[in-house]
Parts: sequence; structure tokens; C-alpha cells
Amino acid sequence: MILARLAVVGLLVVSTRTAVAGRTHFAWLYGTDIVPERGTEVETWILEENGEGDAKEHETAFWWGPVMALTPHLELSISIEAEYKNDRMGNAGPQFTRWGGEFRYRLQSPDAVDAGPVATKFRAGVKRPIVERAAYQLEADVINSYQQGRLFALVDVGFVTERSPLASETQIRPGAGISLRATKELRFGVESYGELIVEGDGTSWYVVGPTISLTSGRFWGAATYGVGVLGIRSAPRVTFGLAL
Repeated sequence: MILARLAVVGLLVVSTRTAVAGRTHFAWLYGTDIVPERGTEVETWILEENGEGDAKEHETAFWWGPVMALTPHLELSISIEAEYKNDRMGNAGPQFTRWGGEFRYRLQSPDAVDAGPVATKFRAGVKRPIVERAAYQLEADVINSYQQGRLFALVDVGFVTERSPLASETQIRPGAGISLRATKELRFGVESYGELIVEGDGTSWYVVGPTISLTSGRFWGAATYGVGVLGIRSAPRVTFGLAL
């Protein structure tokens, strides 16, 4: 709850200069926009997973990395992740978890007028866990969006698998959102997101909640408070970026 309140306040107090870029209007979902050619942005996620599974685990995670445009349609991200997890059994503590890279490719023109109302973006990445040296993680997403007037709708279907000699896990990560423009910079909407286990012993969960997003000058950001409908109590998240 504290994270969600701070996120909303932070988004509202940012300067209201004309927006230059807006990578996503949703906090849990990838967007279909792309960094302008020869541009670089610093992207950050901060998220919580509260009351997950039978053990009621609590987790706070952090993702940070630059996102660089390689061509008008292709961008590269190099990231590092950290988390704090408390399983209520005396096992708690912050740690760096993994690092890696990913490519994001947009099919249509990066110019919204030339692209039309429908846009598609593909994402593929590989990450290396820091503690377990023999493990690796593969990720992929297909993102589709539709924009008409003030309405913006998006569907994001993701796939994550972590392979390890000790134990492996595979997840499907479906999500969708609808956002309505309130002012030139500010939007309100609703989004849903889940992590559904198809291999391994993890907990499947799904959330639905309100979303606020803002683009202002070189800054863009989105915040949501996801209310659990399966396997979790809540999952707030803040996603934001700053063009360099």
C-alpha cells in the first residue's frame, strides 16, 4: 500500500512539460512503443508481491537497466535485478538475483501516424542467475496494442523458463489493459497480469487493478495496485523511464 501511494504522488508531481516518449501506459505490461533511433533510456521497475501462496510470502523486487535503440525497429536492454523476499520462516534478506539482456522488436513504423492504430512488438531475452552459476533463464513476450482516439488497449502474453540442474520452472505470464487519456500527459485505466506455473513447484497468481500513467518531457511512468484474484493478496508495481 505504501509503494502504491508513493508511486501515485511521484507521478503527479513530475513537471508537466510536453511529453517526448511513452514506453508503456501500464505498470506490469510491456508497451509497443520503442526508443527513438540513436536514443537511450534508463528504465526502472519496482514491484511487490504480498501474501503469495500458502506460505504468504512477501517480496520486493527491483529491475534497472539502459534501453538502447539499435535501429528504428530494434532496441537492446541490459538489466540487473535485485529482490527482498520474506517467507515467514526466518529466511529473509535482500540480494542481487540475476542480470541479462534482451531484444525488443516492433513490426510497424515507430511513427504512430504511419503505423496506424494496431502495433505489434516482440521481446526475447536471456538472464543469468547470480547465485546458481549453472542456471539460466529465457524470456519472451508478444505484445499487441490498439489505439483509437483517447482509448488505448493492449494484450501482453509472456513466457519465462528457468533451467537449472537442481530444479526448473516454467511460467506463462498473460496480461491485458485498457487506458483512457485524461489530459495530454495523464492517463487512467485498468490492467490485469498473472504468473501461471506450467512446470515446477511455484505458486500461480493473478491480479487486477487500477493504473495511472504519465508522460512528461523526458520522463514516462506508470503505477498500478494489483488486487489478487488468484494465489496472492496484492501486487503493486511502478515502472518508469528517463530518456538520456
